[in-house]
Amino acid sequence: MTSAKEGKLALVIFALAIFFSYAHPYHIHPYRTFYHDLIICLGLLGAMAIFVIRPWSVSLSLPKSTSASASASASTTAVRLRFPALLALPCGIILLILLQVALGMITPVSFVVLPILYLLLFALSMVFGSSLALEQVRLDMAVTAISLASLLAASLSLVFQHIQILGLDATPFVMYIAKDPHIAMRPYANVAQPNQLALLYFFALAGLWHFYRTHRFSGFSSAAIAALLLWGAVLTQSRIGWILVPLFFAYTAGKLGASKRKGTPVIIAMLALVILYAVLTFCLPQISQAIGFSGGSVADHVGGRSERTGLWQTAWQLAAQHPWLGVGWFGFGPGQVSVGADFTSSTYAEHAHNLPLNLAAELGWPATILIMSGLCWWFYQTCIRSKKGAGKIAEKNTAKNTTESAAWQLCSLSLFAVGVHSMVEFPLWYAFVLIPVGVLMGMVHQLRWPGGGTVIRPGIVLAGLAIGCILMAAVTLDYQRVVTGFKSIRDTSAGFESKEKFLQKPAFTLFPQFFEYFKLTRIKPREGMSTEEINYIETWAPRFGFVHILNIEAEVYALNGQPKKAARSMLTLQRLHPIPYPEYYDYWKAKGAEDPRYQAVFETMPARDAP
Repeated sequence: MTSAKEGKLALVIFALAIFFSYAHPYHIHPYRTFYHDLIICLGLLGAMAIFVIRPWSVSLSLPKSTSASASASASTTAVRLRFPALLALPCGIILLILLQVALGMITPVSFVVLPILYLLLFALSMVFGSSLALEQVRLDMAVTAISLASLLAASLSLVFQHIQILGLDATPFVMYIAKDPHIAMRPYANVAQPNQLALLYFFALAGLWHFYRTHRFSGFSSAAIAALLLWGAVLTQSRIGWILVPLFFAYTAGKLGASKRKGTPVIIAMLALVILYAVLTFCLPQISQAIGFSGGSVADHVGGRSERTGLWQTAWQLAAQHPWLGVGWFGFGPGQVSVGADFTSSTYAEHAHNLPLNLAAELGWPATILIMSGLCWWFYQTCIRSKKGAGKIAEKNTAKNTTESAAWQLCSLSLFAVGVHSMVEFPLWYAFVLIPVGVLMGMVHQLRWPGGGTVIRPGIVLAGLAIGCILMAAVTLDYQRVVTGFKSIRDTSAGFESKEKFLQKPAFTLFPQFFEYFKLTRIKPREGMSTEEINYIETWAPRFGFVHILNIEAEVYALNGQPKKAARSMLTLQRLHPIPYPEYYDYWKAKGAEDPRYQAVFETMPARDAP
């Protein structure tokens, strides 16, 4: 009983971290999800610490009549941790990143600190999930806690969406969105990214299915809540729902045979929800107009300019140029700047918005094929063939089989959601998605391949917790220096006095690129720049690829006798930033009327209205 209570406390901490990582409204430039990620990371560390340490403290407080009885008490209350073979995934990626560092592919080396930290936390989340699945009581509590956290976060987000639709200013509790009758509005609650919010809604639908399967929610209440969640997904206008809604229906309808709630009415109710989602999606423009905001149509999403196509072409090209080890972790952004002029207009991004292609571009084809084929095989074994895994424990009681079946289905639906989303976005680069997914993966891995755990001394966990908290505090303080630097730049552009001390790169920082960015923004293109200055711009400008940085690079080339490079920079600017391009077209046209060097480049630039 003590074990269950301590497991519950750890899961309450973890569930609260999931909830607040989606609910809190502060997105601070440049890493807008930094504090969302920090919440879930601290939640994982806190949950693991409580999970392991408290049972030991309970055992120490028990009466010690004899050494034998004391040893027996400790062994019964101590928590075992399961280290699954699945850890090969994050550990293998870490080793590959370190190889890229050793080969000089990633500079400066500080670039890899955050990715490695995230991957280590991903590994820890797998251990946490596998360890929870060692016992039926904890498994049921874990699935319930994660389901409830997602469902509550989605429900609150739905309320926030309607506050944004109404144009109400509820800051600082809800992010404010200005209404424009001429621009389609995609309310994103406090998640601040509509596609990411759509993913949350499908996590919540998976949790709702769990509550229905375990008889905690009635059929009527489940259908009503599902309809509201689907309406929220429609408001995001995310196209992942077009795939996930029928996929969820097919999966859950196929699982009704394992439930006591059989019958045609359930299928009809779920089919009605699918039809409702389709009707709401197609009628959103009319519905939004009646409510008082502008919503995009299906035709807009199908027939509009596809930015992702350009990103995928870029990723394929980078992988073709660097097939064995890729361009280096987090190298897609600079790689896109280097080849962006060779493709049609897209948008600048730091990721390919497609997991396999992004891995191919940054890690190379051999690693990508190994990772993706391994994940597909693992998913097939754990989720698609889950009944065979359950067959290994056929002699166990019905209650346990029900618990494990419900856990399998929640994890399968959640992994379906994040898998589909990863084909068009990059959700697994966010810790508040990556860590809960890691816990779910650890749980189903343990269910599919049961194994015993290892008793871990609390001192090791305490040391790990202390190191983790110190690292996160240091990273946060370091990040705040970057935030202060950006505030200083904004103050300067607004006419206030420049605070140079906030823009100078400190002796040590995990974010050196941003201090180089501060330096780039203060460069004034001029004639007669030294080779060192030009090389500096060529080194750091691709790391950002922002429209004003590319323009600075083009002007430097134009004023220093390199018109061909200037022309390519402007072509890259148009390809990666087609919307603001007309402003720069007019700028170069005006400058060309005064300076023949600008005119020579202007004559090679794409038309002002180039697509």
